[in-house]
Amino acid sequence: MTARTIRGPAPEPLIRSFEQAAPNGWPSDLSTMYRLFDGAEPSTAGNILPRYRPLPLEEAEKVRQMMLSIWAQVGADLNAEFEREKSSPIYRNLRAVHEAHSSVPVPEPHKPYDPASAEADEAGTRAWMFISPFLPIADNNAGDFLFIDLRAGRQHGCVSEYFKDDADWRPAIWSSVEELLEEMLTSLRTGRPAFFSRPSVIDGCLNWKFVREL
Repeated sequence: MTARTIRGPAPEPLIRSFEQAAPNGWPSDLSTMYRLFDGAEPSTAGNILPRYRPLPLEEAEKVRQMMLSIWAQVGADLNAEFEREKSSPIYRNLRAVHEAHSSVPVPEPHKPYDPASAEADEAGTRAWMFISPFLPIADNNAGDFLFIDLRAGRQHGCVSEYFKDDADWRPAIWSSVEELLEEMLTSLRTGRPAFFSRPSVIDGCLNWKFVREL
């Protein structure tokens, strides 16, 4: 049953268009994954990943654009509040007192929402927000998802988890899509837990049961 939810390969022109649109390109294993299967259909028959449904490529891009739009509004509000606080008498007085009693210049505080700075960081660096080089590849239909970090750097192509309320608060979980899929395959073959979940098959449906320790 679960196997029937897996879609066929994504169209080659679509994959190539995404590869070419990414400033730092795609890691080869991400392209290979979508050439093998284009995510999975929503279903009650379980998912091939613990807690997450692999996203078809076009749906992944829709989620990415939606998140960028949400964060543009959230960021504008955060920065507006930041500017109001900077111009307040309390802030100016505290800064003046500090400068009067310190030989070290007071650095200018950074805006809370600065996507350009976060995008310039190396892959694997926590951004604490959603940024353009993040590509969602699986979601749980509750605002959380797994994403590929397509920024440049040694960890280009690493996979981590994004939470609706905490953004990308945790470091990369897998170094690559290949490592993610290898861990899941090993778990399915051996029954060994992966990603805090143990697999079982009931009536043809793949189930993942949460376990506290791996």
